[in-house]
Amino acid sequence: MKISIQEEILEKYPNYKMGLVKVKVASKNCEKVQAFTKYEKSIADEAEVEKEWLKVFKDMNASDRRLPSIVALWNIIDRFGELKPINYFVDIYNYISVKYGIPMGGYDMAKLPNEELTLKYAVVGGTKFEPMGLAGQLEKIKDPAEVCYYCGDVPVCRYWNNKDSEITKIDENSSDVLIMFDTLGTNENLQEAISELVKIIKETSDVIELKTEILNTEKANCEM
Repeated sequence: MKISIQEEILEKYPNYKMGLVKVKVASKNCEKVQAFTKYEKSIADEAEVEKEWLKVFKDMNASDRRLPSIVALWNIIDRFGELKPINYFVDIYNYISVKYGIPMGGYDMAKLPNEELTLKYAVVGGTKFEPMGLAGQLEKIKDPAEVCYYCGDVPVCRYWNNKDSEITKIDENSSDVLIMFDTLGTNENLQEAISELVKIIKETSDVIELKTEILNTEKANCEM
């Protein structure tokens, strides 16, 4: 799969980095992973991360109800004290996300509709978006200021990291996945987050294949 970042996005946000982990496993120990993903205080400057991403969302003309995924997760923890378990891969990357202050998401490789995944400005009037949890319901994308992940011409995540698509969601049966990190922070923080995620997966599953990559202004595309 070819993964890339549109040049215009890197020109506007030169500090942006995309972390990638592609992993395929033979089996998963969902009980064991819970011991690794107990919430602990974030090592990130939460106020600064929120400020940076809310500015990006303002640039995209996002409504107040649309929040960066990391802010939404921190809000859940503030309210309930923990995150509700979802499934093996999502529990791991949500834990890493809240710990390191990095918005994250993931795709089931078997469900991706195309061999090219691109972070780019929205195609107004293009293919409609099917939001996660709302199967069969389609949303029009109307604002060219919006940044989306596209798989071919199909939008699979809206407002950068706000809402993933139903068609590519990771579930309890997923075994071959692509996990995404979106950060405006330091390369060191991203590297540490990727390393811990990989460590947890290796210690709680039988890994068949694993590859990591980082895209930025110096390297805007790769094959995974």
